[in-house]
Amino acid sequence: MTSFNGLEIIGWFACVLFGLNLVAMALFVLFAKLPNGKFREMIRGIIFQLDKFADKLENSQKRAVAMAQISGILGWRGIFIPTILIGWVIDTEAAAIKESQKVTGTPDLPNDQEFDDRVKNNMRQVTLAEIKQMAFAAKTALQQSAQRYEWPIKVYLHWSAGHYDQFFTDYHFNIGADGSVFVSTNDLSEKKSHTYFRNSGAIGVAAACAYNAVSCNDLGPEPPTALQIEAMAQVVAVLSKSLDIPIDIQHFMTHAEAADNMDGCDPGYEANGYPEGRYGPQNSVERWDLWVVKAGEKPGSGGDMLRGKGVWYQQNGVG
Repeated sequence: MTSFNGLEIIGWFACVLFGLNLVAMALFVLFAKLPNGKFREMIRGIIFQLDKFADKLENSQKRAVAMAQISGILGWRGIFIPTILIGWVIDTEAAAIKESQKVTGTPDLPNDQEFDDRVKNNMRQVTLAEIKQMAFAAKTALQQSAQRYEWPIKVYLHWSAGHYDQFFTDYHFNIGADGSVFVSTNDLSEKKSHTYFRNSGAIGVAAACAYNAVSCNDLGPEPPTALQIEAMAQVVAVLSKSLDIPIDIQHFMTHAEAADNMDGCDPGYEANGYPEGRYGPQNSVERWDLWVVKAGEKPGSGGDMLRGKGVWYQQNGVG
C-alpha cells in the first residue's frame, strides 16, 4: 500500500510533469516561429534532447530499463509506487513530446540531416599531429582545472548513442564511422558537458555510433566500427604522451566505468540521488558507453581493450 509520503510525491511528480509538458510545448512553438539565429539553435539543442529521450522511451527494452531505474531509486528512498503507474507516466511523457512535435511541425531532430550537417560544418577534421599540438597547448590549463578537484587530468571515452557521423559539440573529439577524427573546439581545456560531474580538467572523446543500442549483446544497427575503435585508441596514445598521463583507468575511462566510479573518484553522485554513488552498467544502467566495444563480448571489457590498444599504439610510435 502506498504511504502518505508516497502519495504526496506522486502528486508532486504529476504537477512537475504537467509543468514540463507546458514548457516543452512552448519550446516547440518558439522553434517553429523564430527566424534562424543563435536563440533558435539553442532551442533546437534542447528539443533534440527531448526528442532523443522520447525515442528511447518508445523502445520497449529501454522503457523497461527506465521503469526499473525509477523503481530502484524510489525504493531506495522508501517510496513504493506500482510499476504500472510508472509505466503510464513514461508512456504519457513520451507521447506528449511526440504530440508537441507533430502539432508544431518540428522535424525529427535525431534524424534531421540538415541539423547534422550544420553541426559537422562547425567542426574540423584533425590529424594525430594536430591533436598532439592541441593537447600540449591545453595541458597547463587542464592541470589547473583538475587540481581544484584534487584529481588528475582525465579523458572520458564515449559512444554518442546517435547515428554514424552524427556529431555533438558536447565532446571535444567526435570520431566518424571511417575513423576520421573531428574537433569541436580550438581549446581542449574548454569545459564541455560530456560526463556527469566530471567535466573539469577533462577531455571527452566520442565514437559517433550506438544508436538504439540496448544491451551488451545488441549494440543496435550502428555499433562501433573497427575503424572507430582503432582511431579512439590512437587518440588515447597521443593524449597520454602529450598530457604526460599514463594509460590507466585513473586517467582514461569509458563513460560506463566513470558512471560506476571505477576509479574511486566519487564527485558527489550519491548526494544527487544515486544509490551508492553509481549510475553505470553495474547499477542503474543510465550510462553504459563502451562497456563492450563489440556485441557479445564480456561485459566490462571495453575499457581494458581500448587502453590496451592505446598502449600498443604508443609502444609502436604513435604519440
